[in-house]
Amino acid sequence: MKYTVRRPEWFTLTIDGRPHYGYDQEWYPDRWQKLAGCGPTTGSVIIAYIETKETGMAVATQEAALAKMLTFWPYATPRMHGLYKTRWLMEGVASYLADHRLRGRADMMTVPLLRPLRPKAAALADYIREGLEADAPLGFLNLHNGGNSALYSWHWMPFIALEKSADGRYTGTVLDEGRMIDFDLGAWLRDSQFGGGFVRVMDTDK
Repeated sequence: MKYTVRRPEWFTLTIDGRPHYGYDQEWYPDRWQKLAGCGPTTGSVIIAYIETKETGMAVATQEAALAKMLTFWPYATPRMHGLYKTRWLMEGVASYLADHRLRGRADMMTVPLLRPLRPKAAALADYIREGLEADAPLGFLNLHNGGNSALYSWHWMPFIALEKSADGRYTGTVLDEGRMIDFDLGAWLRDSQFGGGFVRVMDTDK
């Protein structure tokens, strides 16, 4: 069974004649923003998707995406070592939704450093599934990639799809640097040294 946002074309741009999935922190004008801007970039994808649901006007160009990124930056400004707490992006998204009178409520699930305290794979998958069924990308904080070289550590990414295979394995799909990246969610949950967390927005259709 696969769960995904309903309108992936809303975060798909065409750049140099090719599809570019999501936004890119390298588009920020400032050096610090380029270095530490993965959290605000991820938050921008989330809020742009929700705004499109309400207004019907999708972000269609790189310039418009950058404008959205700059607008969201004050809501999730990275600290000295980045936006390394799940709560910080959740609070930023919640504040943006309130300030712009958008539907939805933000919440989070953390994946602690200590493995015995981490949620079970099925519980985490249920949390993600519920978020996707509410039709908005989730924010995924990956503090350590668990040995998966396709994922950057200490990094936020939009999470847009989840699939459960016949043998019970969970595959997640995230956006980064214009690509869709599939990864083994259960393996990440087991092997990540530092954990991370997820932010979702519920009730966007009400």
